[in-house]
Amino acid sequence: MRPFLSRLPWRLPARPFTTALPGAWLYAPRLTAAGFSLRTTIAALLALAIAFGMELGEPQWAPMTVWIVAQGTRGESISKAHWRIVGTLAGIASAIVLIAAFPQSPWLFFPALSLWVGLCTALGTLVHNFRSYAFVLTAYTCAIVALSATAIADQVFTLAMARGSYILLGVICEMVVGMVCLPNVAAQAREAVTTQLRQIITQAAMAVRDILAGRPPPEGDLHGIFSRALLLNDRIEFSAIEVGREKHAVAFARATLGLVTRMTSRGLGMRSRLLAIPGHSAMAGAVIDDTIALLGLLPDALGDARALARMRADMAHLTRRCADGIAWTARPMTDSAAIEAATGDRIVLQGMELLLHEISHLLACFADDPRKALTPGRFSLPRPDNWHAAWHNGLRSGVAVLTAALIWETTAWAQGALFVTFVCVVCARFASFSNTVLASAAFFYGAVWAAMAAVVPVFVVMPLTSAYPMLCFSIAIPMFIGGLATRNPSTAAMAASFSNFFPYLLGLDNHSRIDELQWFNTTFALLSGLGFGVLVFRYVLPFNLRRFCALFRARTLGNLHRIGRTPARMEEDVWIGGIIQGMENLIAHMGHRGDRLTDAWLHGAFSVMTIGRNLLYLRDFRGDPRIPAKARADLSALFDALSHAATGPAALAHQVRATFERLHGMERTSGDTGTRIALSAALGGLIIVATELGRGNVFFTPGAACPDPRARA
Repeated sequence: MRPFLSRLPWRLPARPFTTALPGAWLYAPRLTAAGFSLRTTIAALLALAIAFGMELGEPQWAPMTVWIVAQGTRGESISKAHWRIVGTLAGIASAIVLIAAFPQSPWLFFPALSLWVGLCTALGTLVHNFRSYAFVLTAYTCAIVALSATAIADQVFTLAMARGSYILLGVICEMVVGMVCLPNVAAQAREAVTTQLRQIITQAAMAVRDILAGRPPPEGDLHGIFSRALLLNDRIEFSAIEVGREKHAVAFARATLGLVTRMTSRGLGMRSRLLAIPGHSAMAGAVIDDTIALLGLLPDALGDARALARMRADMAHLTRRCADGIAWTARPMTDSAAIEAATGDRIVLQGMELLLHEISHLLACFADDPRKALTPGRFSLPRPDNWHAAWHNGLRSGVAVLTAALIWETTAWAQGALFVTFVCVVCARFASFSNTVLASAAFFYGAVWAAMAAVVPVFVVMPLTSAYPMLCFSIAIPMFIGGLATRNPSTAAMAASFSNFFPYLLGLDNHSRIDELQWFNTTFALLSGLGFGVLVFRYVLPFNLRRFCALFRARTLGNLHRIGRTPARMEEDVWIGGIIQGMENLIAHMGHRGDRLTDAWLHGAFSVMTIGRNLLYLRDFRGDPRIPAKARADLSALFDALSHAATGPAALAHQVRATFERLHGMERTSGDTGTRIALSAALGGLIIVATELGRGNVFFTPGAACPDPRARA
């Protein structure tokens, strides 16, 4: 049966109004934003009514949970609700254990709480999406319950059960209203995933086309492709929830995103090949020109199954032309100039063959063709663990909680428990964000707006009447506006905080209303805790761009050396993912200013990525029986030198050039066609590495300046 609201005759298409003017999100919102805000407001008021009917002690937590769980898509909402329940259960269990272990012992209890919050924050840094949220929720749920029970330790179980009841009630209300209001979620999710994949494939194809045409796009545009692929890879998890049983389609979508990054990276490698071999024959030029033409037609073909099938057939034909050209250039020759020209052509054609293979695999995964696509799991795009950030975040959160507890203990502040609670909330919640200061500051300002909005219902409406309809009328309007702001990117961070804390600051209760003094004390404790958290992020182990650049350089070069170590193998997806994450952090703190130094760091990152990927490609030639044993030994010597951290870029470049010359000599004198083709394939990887090592790169310059966050484009 279709949801009731989906059958109403007045449902309109989700077509946005214009949002060109400032504030258009409020007076001319998109219908999707208005729908989200309306249904979440209804769910919040429903949860509040049920909480009042059940005579729960703090009914405001139920609508708070509704606003916390509500997300732009059902997949996100369901995932967040799931992990919120998990985090809540773990948090209340740990709170009971802490209170039971340290009753009436504050300076055993507070260090234990700070260690627990720090541990949960660190673990939350190592995972992603709402799994991270579950860890930080465990931390501050434990703080909320345990600190509430410090004066009434014998009631900790009752407090824990009440906390769980609020959360479960809010989650159920949001889920039910979402199911009623959002029809055909699976079909919409499939359409959204397909649209997003078409967009990023188009973006990557145009970048590769421009590279082949000699017009490489700016580094910022290339970073946007990799960063967007990583973001969509994270969000595919939510689409998997929405589509239900069609998990194979989601697996192929993940593989498509991984192949987008590989295709773009291969395009960067072709840029180096073409720079190193500027002159090539008409045959190689024709293959490049035809590939450029096909890439230009790719965006239109992605929306038509028949056109896509023809495109895949054309790509296969081009790949065969490359193979034929490679075999032609490997035929026996006597003239040294002809041999040299043929070798250059063969290296270019082999690079094009690799690129066309990547494009073919990409299109097969996009078409969800199990007969042609390779195993999807091979092309996943993971986020490598950042243990350095986990250690810093855990230590910072633990120190913040301990310091806040010391302030409470020293001042004997009546609202001290609330102050410490919200310090735990902000320090745990935003530790894993790229720019913690901006995120926590937006959270603080959203709470300030919530406090101002709560003045009317608290001081005007509730003293005059206890009727629930009048209360709903007074709080529904701010809730609806907050929901609209949540769906507007420029106000989303503050609006999320506003929507979370507005119900809390109403101070609702079944049998009494909050008085002015209690409201001011509660509001001051809330804002003090959130403001203290902002100061913690700014002054306790703060993000330092110079230190980050040094760490980014050291980690990347360390991973580069790991490529040469057999016991500790570096895999391609980890190599690419680590560099993309570093670029994301750099951009997050630079604010897309595009100054010269930022471009230099992005250029250096792409250059090192290209070097690493081609070294990973060359690594397999060490055991390739098609090339002579001497060539395999030379490559093994190269990787042995690479494995030592003492091998600098100059020494590595010298080793690469020497290896290239030796393999080039073997290729020239070999009489076997298969051997010459295999050797020239290795030469192609070596020539890319040598070309990139010969270019200026901040990663190979320890004293290179870091971007200035204050710079302007």
